Amino acid sequence: MIDISVKLLLKRLGLLMGLYTLLRLLFYGFNYSTFADAGAGPTLQAFLHGLRFDLSALTIINAPFILLSVLPLGNTLHPGYQRLLKVLYLFTNAPFIALNLMDVEYFKFIGKRSSNEIFTITNDIADQFGQLIGHYWYLVLALVVLLVLLALLYPTAPALAPKQPRVLWRSLRLLLIGGMAVVAIRGGMQLKPLRVSHAFVIQPAELGHLTLNSPFTFIKSIGQPKLEPKHYFASDTAALAALPFDLNKYKTPVGPPRKDNVVIIILESFAAEYIGALNNGKGYTPFLDSLATQGLLFQNAFANGRKSIEAVPSVLAGIPSLMQQPYITSAYQSNTLYGLGTILQKAGYQTAFFHGGANGTMGFNNFAKLAGMQAYYGLDEYPSDLRENDYDGQWGIFDEPYLQYVAHQLSGFKQPFLATLFTLSSHQPYTIPDNFKGKFPKGEIEIEESIGYADYALRRFFQTASKQPWYPHTLFILTADHTQMSTAPAYQNELGHYRVPLLLFHPGQQFENIDRSRVVQQADIPPTVLDYLRLPTDKVLPFGQSVLDTAGTGRALFYNGNSYFMVEQQGVTELTAMDELHFYTFPELAPAPAAARQGERLKAYVQYFRNGLIKNKLYPSRQP
Repeated sequence: MIDISVKLLLKRLGLLMGLYTLLRLLFYGFNYSTFADAGAGPTLQAFLHGLRFDLSALTIINAPFILLSVLPLGNTLHPGYQRLLKVLYLFTNAPFIALNLMDVEYFKFIGKRSSNEIFTITNDIADQFGQLIGHYWYLVLALVVLLVLLALLYPTAPALAPKQPRVLWRSLRLLLIGGMAVVAIRGGMQLKPLRVSHAFVIQPAELGHLTLNSPFTFIKSIGQPKLEPKHYFASDTAALAALPFDLNKYKTPVGPPRKDNVVIIILESFAAEYIGALNNGKGYTPFLDSLATQGLLFQNAFANGRKSIEAVPSVLAGIPSLMQQPYITSAYQSNTLYGLGTILQKAGYQTAFFHGGANGTMGFNNFAKLAGMQAYYGLDEYPSDLRENDYDGQWGIFDEPYLQYVAHQLSGFKQPFLATLFTLSSHQPYTIPDNFKGKFPKGEIEIEESIGYADYALRRFFQTASKQPWYPHTLFILTADHTQMSTAPAYQNELGHYRVPLLLFHPGQQFENIDRSRVVQQADIPPTVLDYLRLPTDKVLPFGQSVLDTAGTGRALFYNGNSYFMVEQQGVTELTAMDELHFYTFPELAPAPAAARQGERLKAYVQYFRNGLIKNKLYPSRQP
């Protein structure tokens, strides 16, 4: 039987849950234009999904109140003690209710829920306090009304409280409630604790802001590193003007749209060093090498980061990894984002992301949805009757059976479709099925045998895909997430750490007059797809460019934790943490004379990236 203390606690927390739903409804009404395109079903789903975030935030906020409500010692039902609890309840929750109310209007300026960046504007708020109160008096009034209602509706203990249970029961009760609180804070028993990105699984992605509550985003941002703005140029518009980027090329493409399917394959740890076609035949990828003879393989392709979690935003949204923390887990993960899937969905494409690893790994499932992928196929979706036999014992499904599964799944998709496939077997500890051991060259380092197996799995995928009706009119783009261990001195330098393959292949088309030696990067994939399909859009970031644009010159951007690098055929430019510029030859990395134009260009990229994230104005079409 639930005793009176627990009943009171549940009622008081329930009152707060109801209040947060009311605040979400208020947020929805004031920002209706943002969510107007969403149907009634998804909107209702966002409200229901939001309860999970409300419970997490409220449990964190009210942890002291919860603890003091069910202490195993003393008379916690004494009138004086109950009054103390009520004061704690009101004072603890008041600032977070105010934060929720503030975002009713502040969201219109920043396009997301507030995080710890509000600390950076406290001086501005103080300076403009009178003006803000005068302009937003109704929010102040709403705060007062809500706090008064909270005080009036606060469940009170009965005047004649029953005798409290024994200390042993009360101690067990505390342990039980503590365990439930931990689950509530985590948002459930899933692999990863609840994060901001988990809110963006409902389409359209804008509903993620409705699902969230401002206290949750604020709490989750505490301790996360924040970017400092840069002011190399007088304005961010001036920085954008200094970049070799023409949005009109994507807004008004030449020619009618193509309706080809697009399959993007991200190969786990396939460093350029392992690719025979990039190393005069010395490598571990005979099938990829053969595909390169039929497609377009670039000799100077670069990853935008060193981790898998950094690759997916680059490949699916054109966001290079130019900060210490991966975008997926950063304080900016709820910024406005137009992924490749989002844009192609509007053109009638079915979109999906495939990864044979555990659902929740590195936040891929949540980011995929945020980038417009309608469906996510992970370990949970793999047929249960095959899972035990095909599981690698570490991360997920072996590549060969998983890629066969993907090929057949795609045959059930409505065309045209966009599918992203992330392989797995060449991840440490580089496990391959027992029946394939000894069939691939072991090389000098342990990863190379698993590269051979993954390449074989890729061969089998294309063999199966080539028999499917969708294959003849499909653009395949293959790249790697990042590099791995190295034995070749040519790759043991700053550039070598980022060299990966980038290959375009289409069964029915040749890519003529493209410079295979141009510098390309992962962030070039979204604009390349849009250019190839001739889909008009203004939702393109300026960090990449179509590799099919013969009028442009290629470049790659990356950040090594201390310096920013811009790689171009005419040279490599470095911008250090102290804002010093250094110049090198490409690809030798020998010191080179100063190149003012390249230095200004790299500074423009850095300023536009950092300030765009801070202000949530990363898209040129959203600039003033």
